[in-house]
Amino acid sequence: MKVSVLVPVYGVEKYIERCAVSLFEQTHRDMEYVFVNDCTPDRSISILRSVIERYPDRAPQVRIIDNEVNRGVGATRAVAIAAATGECIMHADSDDYMPPRAVELLCAEMERSGADVVDGAWQRFTSAGLSEPVLPCQTHDTKRYLSLMLCQNIVSNRMWGRLFRRSLYADHGITLVPGVDYSEDYSIMTRLMFYAKRSFINDVVYYYSDENTASYTHTRSERHLRSYLKANRIVLDFFTENDSRRVYAVPLQLGMINALRCVRTDGYSFDEAYGLLPYRPSGPLFKMLAAMFRGRCPFSIANFAYLTARKICSRFF
Repeated sequence: MKVSVLVPVYGVEKYIERCAVSLFEQTHRDMEYVFVNDCTPDRSISILRSVIERYPDRAPQVRIIDNEVNRGVGATRAVAIAAATGECIMHADSDDYMPPRAVELLCAEMERSGADVVDGAWQRFTSAGLSEPVLPCQTHDTKRYLSLMLCQNIVSNRMWGRLFRRSLYADHGITLVPGVDYSEDYSIMTRLMFYAKRSFINDVVYYYSDENTASYTHTRSERHLRSYLKANRIVLDFFTENDSRRVYAVPLQLGMINALRCVRTDGYSFDEAYGLLPYRPSGPLFKMLAAMFRGRCPFSIANFAYLTARKICSRFF
């Protein structure tokens, strides 16, 4: 089973060596490595090339693609997806790293289960060391899993630390949208899971770093909120078009209400937000929650009502 590991590169000269070494030292041998240079202004690529020289057996498996201009993480990941040739793909951020058996363990579970997506556990890495392992959601019910993901902030929508069948992207024409560089994970994971069978393992397969303050998503700004709203628009449009039986109508609306909640929290204009995310609530519950966040209702009360509704609804997914 050939696995393509896709890595965007930008501003990671302090971390790229650690990342690349962990990828080249994977025990799984049938690999392809696609690094996409998003016009990084530092020495990241030269450091990467020096690491490649230390692994001559891996060198033929490595491709470095250069963006002509800085395009952002969404477009850069899309370039990598289009370039991949493996039966399966993994996403890795260039300031993170993986334990040696990560790919091997994920592949074994995919072959055993026949799943399209396999999750693994992960640990956060800081200057103080590794956190306790964060286990993947412990359900094999893909419908419930996707419902919880659509609600937002219940199960992780991360792209890293998972193994995907590449056909899941190709067969359904799913990729990342240029310009969505924050919450891009949410915009694509929900669409992929609509078609996928999921499995998981509790082995740690990924180390996530909080150290890189120059990373794509380290800081939050109005630009990030706009990207987040665009990501929600992609999800809203997709499920409106494809979920004809409205299986996911309730969790989808809970997710959209969360977007309104973020607009309120960040003090962003609701009129401008509606231009990016033209969500119209359906049903008395969601109309009430939307009105509470858009109106003068104290945030604490609106938030309590939203969290209570989400807790009750999620019991029935």
